[in-house]
Amino acid sequence: MTKQEPDGRATYRRRKRSQMHAEAEAEVFQHAEIADHPMVVRDRPELVVNAADLADLAKAIRESGSFAYDTEFIGEETFLPRICLVQVACAGRLALVDPLEVKDLGPIFELVADPEIETLVHDGAQDLEPVRRFLGEEPKAIIDTQVCAGFLDMPWPSSLAKTVERFAAHSLSKGHTFTDWDARPLTDRQVRYAADDVRFLPLVWSRMRAMLKEDGHLEWALQECEESRRRHVGGFDPEKQMRKISRGSRLKARAMTVLREIVELRHEMAREQDLPHRVTMSDESVAEIARVQPQDAEGLQRCRHLGRRNTSEFADRIMAAVKRGVDGPAQPVEQLRTRDENAEERMRIDALWSALSLRCLADGIAPNLLTSRASLARWYIDGCDEKSPAPLFLPDSWRWEAAGAWLESFLDGKATLDLRWEEGRLERVDDGPRE
Repeated sequence: MTKQEPDGRATYRRRKRSQMHAEAEAEVFQHAEIADHPMVVRDRPELVVNAADLADLAKAIRESGSFAYDTEFIGEETFLPRICLVQVACAGRLALVDPLEVKDLGPIFELVADPEIETLVHDGAQDLEPVRRFLGEEPKAIIDTQVCAGFLDMPWPSSLAKTVERFAAHSLSKGHTFTDWDARPLTDRQVRYAADDVRFLPLVWSRMRAMLKEDGHLEWALQECEESRRRHVGGFDPEKQMRKISRGSRLKARAMTVLREIVELRHEMAREQDLPHRVTMSDESVAEIARVQPQDAEGLQRCRHLGRRNTSEFADRIMAAVKRGVDGPAQPVEQLRTRDENAEERMRIDALWSALSLRCLADGIAPNLLTSRASLARWYIDGCDEKSPAPLFLPDSWRWEAAGAWLESFLDGKATLDLRWEEGRLERVDDGPRE
């Protein structure tokens, strides 16, 4: 069913989905042939539409001990993303599970939460969230091939298409990235697109694992997969939304307190209306309310981007939230922004970032998987200001082992960076202690 606005119009993003769906179906292209390999199911995927078939599939996955997992969902129409399809692949099986027919996806989610079952994903943070929500358990034994690619001489982040092309020598077809996944029946192209999201991951991971082991980076990659999973744990975080909304605005303490109240109110309203945050009230309108702090309905009407429904039906709740922020104690969020770099510091930070990046590239590690220039700059400037900055890399982390210990010695003048160009890529010669 097409999602409707309060006045009955189809939402803009739904119309956009339908338009892109039609364009993908009309496009003329030829799917690349799937090479014969024992780890790749070449056939059309099976469609699982009842509990008995799902139980049989889950049994096969459990026996294999490893499977690829992905979901297709629509996230712009409801408070929580609506899962429209679950794709899985394991030894000899390739399947699409239809949640519109199979209401209980527990058998699949239980596999993702089982520490004895290896679950392969690519950029899988959003795909893992339903497991936490429905089971109340953490996903375990997660292998994210996007993370692993960052240790294998690929950019971070790398798309699934680039990863499959590199490690499975197959060119994925584009098309149904943004489509009507809740329409039935699924078209042949939708089925092929969805199946290809998992079809090649068992082969990709098999080859990645062998290469990571040979490079001595397997444990680092597994550690980062676990750290990446943990970073995405947690529900509604008002301060994260506040930082995003206020970025570049330099709101004062009182405005930040009002901003918190409006952010929390928006979350309540979104849940009640079963709408995403940005549909309930845009980030621009939230920032505008925090800045203006309207004292009456007329002032609220003047706030830009707010929409008629919010200025009428929800006006009293918004005004009450503004009043709580204005009258209550000022509680600004901690600002992560450090002071601006001066010209000399910028030059030195650029030089240090270049050295660190070149060392990572020579080791086949994507520099921005290790850290970012912004993080390096904050750490460097805080050190210059004698603020006792937190360590850039924790001593027991793969980042410390990969670059942190070297960086400390390099800054002390006790280590060097010696590189050469060999067969089209950087290689380290020796960056040990100085003579």
